[in-house]
Amino acid sequence: MRRIKFQTLEIFFLFAIVVLGTILYLTKLGSIPPGLYVDEAATGYNAYSLLKTGRDEYGKSFPIAMRLLGSYTPPLHIYLSIPIIAIFGLTIFSTRLLSASCGILAIVVVFLIIKDLKIIKSKFTPLVATLLFAVTPWTLFFSRLGYEQNLAFLMFSLSVLLVQKSLKNPKLLMLTIPIISLSTYSDWGQRLLAPLLFIGALVLFRKKLLTRSNFRFLAIGMLLALLIQIPNLIIANTFSSLNKNEHFYSNTVLIQAQKIAHFLPLTIAVPLAFIREFLSKLFTYLSPRSLFFLPDPDPQVSTPGLSVFYPWMIIPYLLGFYTLWKERKDTSVRFIFFLLLMSPMPAALTREPFHTQRTLTLLLPLTLIIACGVDRLIKNIRTLVWLPILTALLFMSLVMLWRSYFILLPQERADVWGYKFIKLAEFIKTNPNKTFIIDQSERTKPQDIAYIQLALYLKLPPEKLQADQDSQIAKDYYNKTDFSFVHKFANIETKKIDWGETVWRDEILVGDTAAVSDPEVKLHNLTQVFEIKDPNNQILLRGFRTNPKGSK
Repeated sequence: MRRIKFQTLEIFFLFAIVVLGTILYLTKLGSIPPGLYVDEAATGYNAYSLLKTGRDEYGKSFPIAMRLLGSYTPPLHIYLSIPIIAIFGLTIFSTRLLSASCGILAIVVVFLIIKDLKIIKSKFTPLVATLLFAVTPWTLFFSRLGYEQNLAFLMFSLSVLLVQKSLKNPKLLMLTIPIISLSTYSDWGQRLLAPLLFIGALVLFRKKLLTRSNFRFLAIGMLLALLIQIPNLIIANTFSSLNKNEHFYSNTVLIQAQKIAHFLPLTIAVPLAFIREFLSKLFTYLSPRSLFFLPDPDPQVSTPGLSVFYPWMIIPYLLGFYTLWKERKDTSVRFIFFLLLMSPMPAALTREPFHTQRTLTLLLPLTLIIACGVDRLIKNIRTLVWLPILTALLFMSLVMLWRSYFILLPQERADVWGYKFIKLAEFIKTNPNKTFIIDQSERTKPQDIAYIQLALYLKLPPEKLQADQDSQIAKDYYNKTDFSFVHKFANIETKKIDWGETVWRDEILVGDTAAVSDPEVKLHNLTQVFEIKDPNNQILLRGFRTNPKGSK
């Protein structure tokens, strides 16, 4: 009876955690962050374009790799977003809803993974650790963004769970291996992590998985995985499969190699320089300083004043490391260490010192380590002591999270999130008979790419944007990477303002204070028609009507 009673309570508290996560991930989803980042806009609009026309913005029918902003991304997130946009329409909310849903589902998957760990002794640990996972800044942040990282995290976590379950029920290999294969369509990092996970699981659990009785299940699973990979194999020799190479730190490796080439052959110096750089990046992702105290330096993938975990969580993190090290001979513990070293590898091959977006899958093994630390604390501290301490820490953490994400982020980082283009779209809607020239030049930052954000906010019919695109792109879709800021659709042109041409036509010029400066305004006798400011009263965009008759 006691067991049944606890199982009932466990289900109830897990449901409560899921409800809490749902509230955190869905509250003001359409307004915080305050606007769509350009990658989100490209994701949402291309899902809309496929829904309405069966083609993306370039006119390509159901691509294997999506061409977004001159680069490529795996297509699964966009395809799964199509039914959501069909139901809710093209909005910020619908663009982000798939990621939020993945975050909610991940809570259950992570709970099941922790519950299945042999090293966990306390029956309370899975619930406590899952609660910490649900309210962690890293989890919240990427559960509220409208592109592929959170889907990739869910598929990675589901793959790990299925590996665990396959040890007890080998028939599940027929599902596990195809899911691992399918994950390669969720994010570029999974192209490396999926095969590593599969090979690592076979090696670590070879005594249970690589048996004669399991051969049939392995064979069927691998055959299905191979069939799933056919689309990837079709474009394997195109640039779309190699387009992330520009993020690799080849120049750094060569510079380091030249320094040691004085006393070592270059054939040895280059691999040594690469190993040094790779390990340096890899261990940065495991550093307590990076994980608990320093925010990601990129303001687009961080919250003000918070790292990816709360500072106090360093205690269960270190205790978890200690506990796992003591039990390192256990195969399941080795699997956690394998996941820990494997997960940051895609990010460790790129230039940035700490990039939370590219290494979101690291959240899973870190959560498992923290769970082991929580388990040790629960075992060694009486319930009457640890429960009020945990409650106080969680309350404090939620206050910090709410302040950082729901108050400071929209106040301080509106410009990063394309807030200005929401306001600009609203003005354009009220002036359908005016022609708008929006400044886009070589100094335009990625978050300021205007055409795709305006297309989404204005719900531009996809046929109009497709007609504006270079027709040659669709013909050589997987190799043509040229990207242009220049676009013309509806009553909008995005291009560099030509002061010798545009002021002689009746138009509204749009740009920041550098693009449309006060001296140019005075020289050409322009009339200001709107001004867009962020919540801190900083000018983001200004619009001026030309005066062809009065221009000098």
